[in-house]
Amino acid sequence: MSTKASRRWSYGGSVAAFAVVVALIIVVALILDNRNPYNIADAEPPAPATPVLEPAVSGGDAPDVDDELREVASDPDLGTLSGHVTDIATGEEVWSTRADRMLVPASATKLATAAAALTTLPADQRVSTRVLPGETEGQIVVKGEGDITLERTAGSGTFTNPAALDELAAQVTDALDDAGITEVTEVIVDNSVREGDLFNSGWSRDDIGAGNVAPLSSVMLDAGRLDPSDAYSPRSSAPAQDVATGLAEALGFPDATVTVSDKKVSTASDADDLGEVQSAPLTTRVRDMLLNSDNLLAEAIGREIAEAAGEPTTFDGATTATLEALDETGLDVSEVVLGDNSGMSRKNRLSARILDGIIASAASDTELRGILDGLPVANGSGTLVDRYDSASGATNGAGWVRAKTGTLDGVNSLAGTVTTETGRTLSFAFLSHGSDMDAGRAALDRLAAALRTVE
Repeated sequence: MSTKASRRWSYGGSVAAFAVVVALIIVVALILDNRNPYNIADAEPPAPATPVLEPAVSGGDAPDVDDELREVASDPDLGTLSGHVTDIATGEEVWSTRADRMLVPASATKLATAAAALTTLPADQRVSTRVLPGETEGQIVVKGEGDITLERTAGSGTFTNPAALDELAAQVTDALDDAGITEVTEVIVDNSVREGDLFNSGWSRDDIGAGNVAPLSSVMLDAGRLDPSDAYSPRSSAPAQDVATGLAEALGFPDATVTVSDKKVSTASDADDLGEVQSAPLTTRVRDMLLNSDNLLAEAIGREIAEAAGEPTTFDGATTATLEALDETGLDVSEVVLGDNSGMSRKNRLSARILDGIIASAASDTELRGILDGLPVANGSGTLVDRYDSASGATNGAGWVRAKTGTLDGVNSLAGTVTTETGRTLSFAFLSHGSDMDAGRAALDRLAAALRTVE
């Protein structure tokens, strides 16, 4: 895996990413010559085309946000609110409250992970999973680079264009046949690429069954999901072993011994790979991470950031490398604390100003554009698919708010963009602390939706 130099972000500037292309209507006249036996009347001229959407505003003064947010921002369901709003066209701060307070951001932490990844890693970077012959006959070794998106069979999981275990098994079967090997007696997963603990000390083991986390192995099936078709399925407590078992079964040797080694496993000398598959590109994986708030994918990408920076591929190494990458962009991260890359750790501390700065920068920085692509759409996709409905009090934001969500006990966060009714694009970050989970989340939705009516 290679790296690329990061560069400073520009906080003002272009809103090209938000421009709406309005179709032109072309009218073709019907021309009749004197020999035409039909008398066809000329058609009525077409009515002027009316744009379905107003084009994004790219100039003028920044809007006044105070009047629209004054009442909704004082909703007691928000608890203690920290917020920051930026006008994308001018780069101006248009509203803030406690914007520099360092608070637990929950899954909004993934915005920091995405920004660090997209500015330090190649956009097309993929991670491989290889199978090699072991030192003894009948033994095969799985060596993973950290792909936790591997799915059991093509199309069975929730990730976008991942590698599939059945494809890997087909390659291995062909290679074994060519080598005249008729039996696999042992499948070993080499987990040595993972340094340190596989389970963060700030996480709860209860969150494995709740579908939030799992041990971060060097290779995993569907990020450890027990039901690969459900993004929020309970996770496995032994994901590396699941890979070994799944491969043995796919090869037709379900009785083979399966082993997971934390130390580097020796393989047959000078032997060719029996098979290799690769993950989707980084940009695709970042989008999946943001859209469905996949914690394990965030942690796996964090390890790629650490490796590129020359840091240990541990939780601490990944967070250190992430902060270093953010610092290189010009963000002031001197008070930021990261206990993980996913936001499950309550040790994390980020400010609304920093989170909004990441979103605002993505509007003008092509390296960061993937962040905007990955933001869930209100009442349309990802973690916002069931929000902004008719019972929410925020229906005017449906389809217009795009934002990364975050939820922990007593913590709600929302950071993204909204296009106003006049065509202006605003970026925002809101952090709510000391609030009820459901009531606080709904109050944040109403707060973001209120930005729609800003003039």
